[in-house]
Amino acid sequence: MKRLLTLLIPLLAMLFSSAAAQASMRPPVGPMNIEGVIETIAWAPDTFIKAKGIWRNGQWHPASGTLGRDRTRRAHYRITLVDAKVESLPGANHSRSFRSGAAITVFIAHPADDGSLKKGMRIKISDYTVRGDEGGDRYSFSAVTIKDRHKTLYPARYP
Repeated sequence: MKRLLTLLIPLLAMLFSSAAAQASMRPPVGPMNIEGVIETIAWAPDTFIKAKGIWRNGQWHPASGTLGRDRTRRAHYRITLVDAKVESLPGANHSRSFRSGAAITVFIAHPADDGSLKKGMRIKISDYTVRGDEGGDRYSFSAVTIKDRHKTLYPARYP
């Protein structure tokens, strides 16, 4: 009986503590500077995402972290860059950064499909970082520069 309790107590502790645990944040990717040629580009408007969870005993139990909250994914460009050059910045875990030479897909928050980025342009994205949890990823950067024109397109953040 003592052996059974010795085995059962840690097992029960693992089961019940994991249900109450907070969301597990993934280690960040970056920060890094990425330069490449736009191969594909698509814009998506703001999208509402309903919270996930379960109904148990007549009560709503939301999932942990951002997965358990209603949220809006900001409007953004989804861009695939080819002939990419990646420079990991100080503080980045090099094993979790993108690799130079590979095709890289990045997400750039931008409020409108204004045509400022086009297929074939060479751009540089400064301080690009990906963070997130089970509810989704969050992308940040400080600037996007069109290399052909040496012009900074827009700052990273908008309300």
